[in-house]
Amino acid sequence: MTSAARRLFEALALSVACAAVSVLPAQATGGSTGGAKPKAATAPKMPAQKLPDFTKVPTTFEGLFAERESRAVDVIGYLRCLEATVNALRAGALGGVERGWSLTCIKQKNEWRGIFGELTDTPPGMQVKVQFALRNPGPTPDSRSGIVVRDPVDTVLASGTARALLRGLAATAPGNGLGQFVPVTLAQKNFTEVWFVPSANSPERAVVGGDSLIQMSSDGMRELGHASSTPKMRVVSIPVGGSTYTLESSEVRIPLLTELMLARLAIDVLPEVRVRTREYDAILTRSTRKWTFVKR
Repeated sequence: MTSAARRLFEALALSVACAAVSVLPAQATGGSTGGAKPKAATAPKMPAQKLPDFTKVPTTFEGLFAERESRAVDVIGYLRCLEATVNALRAGALGGVERGWSLTCIKQKNEWRGIFGELTDTPPGMQVKVQFALRNPGPTPDSRSGIVVRDPVDTVLASGTARALLRGLAATAPGNGLGQFVPVTLAQKNFTEVWFVPSANSPERAVVGGDSLIQMSSDGMRELGHASSTPKMRVVSIPVGGSTYTLESSEVRIPLLTELMLARLAIDVLPEVRVRTREYDAILTRSTRKWTFVKR
């Protein structure tokens, strides 16, 4: 396997490891349980927020694509942050982490931070204990390596995403045996999204589809809605050579979030990736890492 293919495999498969430690160690992943089944983590109660005023949904193809693609980029960033934070914990770089603390990842000023903290009943809802910031350049243009920091952090944001993650972990994950699904929490302007995305087993086998969403209030305490159906799951092959790769989308106009995730990951292996819906070709090049569109 080439080094580029190995990086792609690690990026696609990291969510498998993250799934087992998403709320480490509040889910009793760090010690002996005496054979007893760990209890599900429960967040302390806080006063529920008012329902948000939702932002206007884009109406153009370019606007809708940008919204979907930004989610795909953030899901990848979240998973990489979670993986890096867990690896740092296992390496002993974070010091002592207590069993009752929750783990989440947040994006603050375009920087991903893994945060361990203790959820509380009173505002801001979390006492932040440890921060691991993905600040230094990583092995690929879109990746970063991490360091322990003590910088100011948005504790309200950290509390909301941690609580929303508990809802995701308690939900029944979609899927039909093709892949393992992982909950990912993304904070938006007036609410928080919990996305369920599949993982892959090898560079030659990637799972797309099955995208599912729960929408939560920004404090993570109230469910505002959830997807009533999920796109069909399928397995696609990722070439590790050649000059271009075309991913045939299952959608009419806007590709699925998981299809755009795969395109972003595959661009580290190939010079050009195309995602083809019935109406458009979306073309991503490694040299610019920007999308162009051709109407079919």
